Amino acid sequence: MDNSTLVLSGVKILVIDDEPEVRDIIKRILTLYYASVMAAANAAAALEQMKTLRPDVILSDIDMPRMDGYQFIREVRNLPAYKGGQTPAVALTAFSRREDRTNAINAGFQKYLSKPVDFEELIDTIASVVGQ
Repeated sequence: MDNSTLVLSGVKILVIDDEPEVRDIIKRILTLYYASVMAAANAAAALEQMKTLRPDVILSDIDMPRMDGYQFIREVRNLPAYKGGQTPAVALTAFSRREDRTNAINAGFQKYLSKPVDFEELIDTIASVVGQ
């Protein structure tokens, strides 16, 4: 077993994306690095999962119907810390303008990645926000 694949071992990651193919690919990649991955198809479902699953990190799309990623992370940040309000979060989006990055950080995300995402960068970014 290669130690580089163990970098996310035991890390609980909540992936939110309204595109099933994207969720599936990200889940497959993260599980190759031994992360425990939970997935949600929308922000409302993710907020429900936050109540019981307590992820170590959130990976969220921005452009989703009904509640976008900005609204989602603001809802998370309004939660008390013991309910996940300070959970590190990474925005993952096709929006790649400088102001999009600024908007994501200002909304409450710690990091921002553009789609299509480089998988090494994804793993490194998640590891950095959880202190691995």
